[in-house]
Amino acid sequence: MSQQHQKWISLVEQRLKEKGWSKADLTQVVGLRSPATITDLLKKGKGSADLKLRVSKALDIREPWENFEEN
Repeated sequence: MSQQHQKWISLVEQRLKEKGWSKADLTQVVGLRSPATITDLLKKGKGSADLKLRVSKALDIREPWENFEEN
């Protein structure tokens, strides 16, 4: 997992604390059925780009989860 992705995960965890949300709350907000998906996202970085985008929008995070390098 890249350092940028780890930074994004830290922001997700910070915003959850700020809002007083649990992983189950975030699961509902982003339209998932199982909090295990959010757990996998936060512990392993596992999740689709769509899921990460929905999480970012729900928590008002503008930081990308991947580095974009100019060629």
